[in-house]
Amino acid sequence: MEMEKEHSKGFTLMELVITLAVLAILLTIATPSLDMFSSAYKLRGAAREVATDLQFARLLAVKENKNIQVAFNPTSYQVVRVSDGTVAKARNLSTDYPNTTLTNISITFDSRGDSSANTVTVTNPRGAKNITVNSTGRVKIE
Repeated sequence: MEMEKEHSKGFTLMELVITLAVLAILLTIATPSLDMFSSAYKLRGAAREVATDLQFARLLAVKENKNIQVAFNPTSYQVVRVSDGTVAKARNLSTDYPNTTLTNISITFDSRGDSSANTVTVTNPRGAKNITVNSTGRVKIE
């Protein structure tokens, strides 16, 4: 009479430990890549946000028939009505995009939406993005 071996279902403790060790090694290798991806994603997001608010300032200048200035600081900016100094919009990038800095300049849109040509640079540890405003007020991310 032959004895039949009983096969158990599931994993042994040794198989589980080896699987977890392999996963830990793979995660350790992948972590720097994820950080670089996240940093690049945040840079693009910050640049898009700045470009959108510059377009908002241009449209506000045309709508209100007033000069509107966007004043940049290293981590924040404000959209300000030049005539009375009231702030139409303020944004602090350091809350949503840590380690992101801006060029310390100001851009003014006139009542026709025109502006002097200028460039705002958004930087973080991953790199830099330029947002250009041409003399007709067109905003473009480069």
